[in-house]
Amino acid sequence: MNEHSFVKSVHRKLPLDIFKWKIHDTFTGGVPDALYAGSKSILFVEYKYIKKLPAKDTTLIKTSLSPLQIIWLERMNQSASSALIIGSPDNIYIATSDFANPICKSEFMKHKTSIDDVITFISKSVTDTLKK
Repeated sequence: MNEHSFVKSVHRKLPLDIFKWKIHDTFTGGVPDALYAGSKSILFVEYKYIKKLPAKDTTLIKTSLSPLQIIWLERMNQSASSALIIGSPDNIYIATSDFANPICKSEFMKHKTSIDDVITFISKSVTDTLKK
């Protein structure tokens, strides 16, 4: 799986009443990967996918999140909501703040979640009700 496939796997499971936009902007750097809109609000998400977690628990996870992407996510959090969702073959990590602070493998594993939890997170972020 790669980042594109990971995002598609999320989008396929989202409720139909959530508007999803996979943003592809070749003119402005740092723009988040996706926007979700529902009856309550909007959410911007930057997706990263890592093919393999580090072996050591203390090793920082390299997501290739650029400084400009961090600025966008932090700016979006001022007037809307934003998140960084890091996928791996077996687990997923969701960050909703402190985007500039890298995480280590032990932190990733401590707060790991599933694809269904990502769908719940997005749904609760943008709608008043949770629909599956």
